[in-house]
Amino acid sequence: MISISILNEDSVSITDSLIVLPALVAAIAAILLIVIISGGKKTHGDWVTDTWVSRELEDEMLSRLERERDEASMQDIGSKWARMEMEHLESKHSEE
Repeated sequence: MISISILNEDSVSITDSLIVLPALVAAIAAILLIVIISGGKKTHGDWVTDTWVSRELEDEMLSRLERERDEASMQDIGSKWARMEMEHLESKHSEE
């Protein structure tokens, strides 16, 4: 049940949160959009929203993602090697 009382003596009252919630979400989205657009001319990494929304050029982003993937792959190899070495030492220890 939605009830809006616009002419209620001296005040405007909205009694249903189903109307207030979308208006609040729209206001937050508008503020965020203004902040993102206002940082458009700054270099990447200098604006407050750069940790949330990437403004890198496509080539820069691809090279950064490839570097991160390679680093993660090398870390994964190190952990797999350590696990294999641990299993080998445990098997040697159990044989003794």
